[in-house]
Amino acid sequence: MCPRSGVKAQGGIAHLLHTHHGLDLPRTMRPDFSRAVQHVTDATGRELSHKELWELFRTTYVTPALDGPVTLTSWSATEPAPGEHRFTCALRIGRQEHACQGTGNGPLSALADALRSAGITVDILGCTEHSTGTGPGSPAVAYAECRVNEVTCWGAGWDTSVLTASVHAVMSAVNRSGRASS
Repeated sequence: MCPRSGVKAQGGIAHLLHTHHGLDLPRTMRPDFSRAVQHVTDATGRELSHKELWELFRTTYVTPALDGPVTLTSWSATEPAPGEHRFTCALRIGRQEHACQGTGNGPLSALADALRSAGITVDILGCTEHSTGTGPGSPAVAYAECRVNEVTCWGAGWDTSVLTASVHAVMSAVNRSGRASS
């Protein structure tokens, strides 16, 4: 069980997710998730177990990358020259599919450039990632704070590839912003 509000709750929630699910939420993301937890606990009148916290985290931050109004149906990231990255993708916005390409100093900045070509302005304010366990098959989780068309939002991604998890984190933030297309 976890406390229901305040700074202590944020730390308690983060501790439970870290201990039971290997997540290490960025300190600046904790208030955002704490608000989601508070909304549920206010509606239900009860505290959440670590399994319920994980499910809430997953549906709040991970699922929107794969099941939102803007999705990547395919993508690739390459580095044609040192320090020059290219992101090529098929992007579905609603029912329309767009072929997009962007360049940048890293794969995520190239993704942001590709999204910009489809009319979605994304500034990646921060992105961190880590493994959730040990060994070669251990999933990675990435957390991205993005400003999408002037709305600041968090997203998360989960995959065995750190790059894929990071791409999903950005796409989750795009979809969570509620302003994915202008």
